[in-house]
Amino acid sequence: MSKNIVYPYVMFTQFIDEPILKRHSLFFDSIYISELRLSNILNTDPTTLKEEFKSLAYERTIWEFLIDNQIVKTYPFSLKYDNPANDEEANVLIQEFLSLMPQSDSTETNKNLTEEDIKNNEQKALNHFFLSHDISVRLDSINLRKKYNEEFYPALRTNSSFNSVDKKSEIIQFLLNDIPEPALNTPWEEIIEFRSDEDVKNKYLALINWINKTAISASSLSDIKDEYEYLYNDYMKHFKLHKLKYNNTLLEVMVTAGAGILMAFQAGEFISPFKNLLQMNLSHIKLLEEEAKLPGKEVAYIYHAKKQFVKD
Repeated sequence: MSKNIVYPYVMFTQFIDEPILKRHSLFFDSIYISELRLSNILNTDPTTLKEEFKSLAYERTIWEFLIDNQIVKTYPFSLKYDNPANDEEANVLIQEFLSLMPQSDSTETNKNLTEEDIKNNEQKALNHFFLSHDISVRLDSINLRKKYNEEFYPALRTNSSFNSVDKKSEIIQFLLNDIPEPALNTPWEEIIEFRSDEDVKNKYLALINWINKTAISASSLSDIKDEYEYLYNDYMKHFKLHKLKYNNTLLEVMVTAGAGILMAFQAGEFISPFKNLLQMNLSHIKLLEEEAKLPGKEVAYIYHAKKQFVKD
């Protein structure tokens, strides 16, 4: 089942930095954004922007690129929160959302306020604004789950807006914290190429399978974190040994094959070189098969994501 993240806002400057967007793209199948929110950028003519908003032109290019490559998907926006299934969580969120609306729209008119009072009121209004958007995106996530029968997780800006007791959500959160955050200058093409690699896809599916199994286990979150640390370190240790063996074996095969090819051509034989090349391929396949059986392979995806995107 696909795992997706839903954004409450889209502008980098107001919600999320691009490296975090890249991190999310390494963990989630898709990033969902409402059409209305995204249209604020996509329908803006860059040539009409003031200098301080010129960054929107860059953001527009990025979002269009990510949509074209199906990393980002859109969904219809609606402020109408019907709840025909009478979902308990949705009912609570709807009431909380409605209670925030007057506060998020209200303004203080008392001219005798001190500068500190004004700052406090501005911060309070901002908190209400963020909270209302977070509740809205949580409702969107619930509706998207029902519509597509996939997993959707809201990206939130306020701690108080997310009080999940769902074990899988908690597992995903602590794993997401260990996903590398690519540097700002990491090209999106590199991330897309990484996501598209078949071996990487298999490692990602193994991680998702482990998440699904541990989420329904009797283990506590603390025990699951300990298990993850053990699996990760065990895989790292065995992969380094495997890599050393792989490099030594490959070098040995290349030297042997190279010498065999040279001798074969000198002797006028043309079948032996192909046998040597076949042996190289068979050795390579055998080593790849051994890698797939390494201990801790359940979390190998995160290890290789770090190797790819964490620069020493």
